[in-house]
Amino acid sequence: MKNLLLPTDFSECADYALEAAAQLALRFGARLHLFHLMDVPEEWAQPEEEDRVLRAVKEKLSERRERYPEVNTDSHYVVKGSLPERIKAFASDHGIDLIVMGSHGISGKSEYFIGSNTQRVIRMVNCSTLIVKNPPGELEFRKVVFASSFNENEKEAFRHFKDFVKHFLPEIHLVAIHTSSFFDPPYTVTKEAMEDFKTLSNPFPCTTHIFKDFTVERGIRRFSEDLGAQLIGISNHQRHPLRRMLIGSKVEALINHADVPVLTIDYQAKEKSD
Repeated sequence: MKNLLLPTDFSECADYALEAAAQLALRFGARLHLFHLMDVPEEWAQPEEEDRVLRAVKEKLSERRERYPEVNTDSHYVVKGSLPERIKAFASDHGIDLIVMGSHGISGKSEYFIGSNTQRVIRMVNCSTLIVKNPPGELEFRKVVFASSFNENEKEAFRHFKDFVKHFLPEIHLVAIHTSSFFDPPYTVTKEAMEDFKTLSNPFPCTTHIFKDFTVERGIRRFSEDLGAQLIGISNHQRHPLRRMLIGSKVEALINHADVPVLTIDYQAKEKSD
């Protein structure tokens, strides 16, 4: 990974994500891009007022760069527009490999800028995104979960997940959630499919699990909590609009409720830049 993007509204939650992004930038030897969207009201007629806000934004971006002097960091700001659309354009123009964002989940703070936009970025921007809710401390993804249906078309997403976690020399846990619905495949079929992914995990230790719960999202969370996982990975790479909407709703539910960082894997932007 060469370029990481950290959208920030300067909130506490966004600063948790900044701390995680700075650690990842050092580990990967990557450049970190700080990005802020200024929401300037149309009714502002006084240029001096807009200048004051602009100076404040520049000071806040500079202060956050100075927190991590060892990190190769650039800062950027734009005026007005849709945050997901602005991020999508920025990620494409700058070859962003990973977006790191803060999220308030369902804590009731929906009025916060970053909390209300994280889901829309996940939905609209074709770039892998790491969601952070809590202070990351020393970032160590030694015990990680990859949740999937383990279909053939999920293998590339898993390769991207492995490429991310390999820097932490992880113990990988593959989990399929069965909800006792009519559409669940037989256990033997699921286990056989998971064995192919287990082979792809080499040289890292890997264990397969089939976990039962009422919903896929709840099952992923409960399994990860019981395991003591430090990271959950899940594919968000679906090109068909209807299928992307259905899968995306599960991804968004997961990032709303999970306490540990969640890595949503979407690699279309990277493929286009190759």
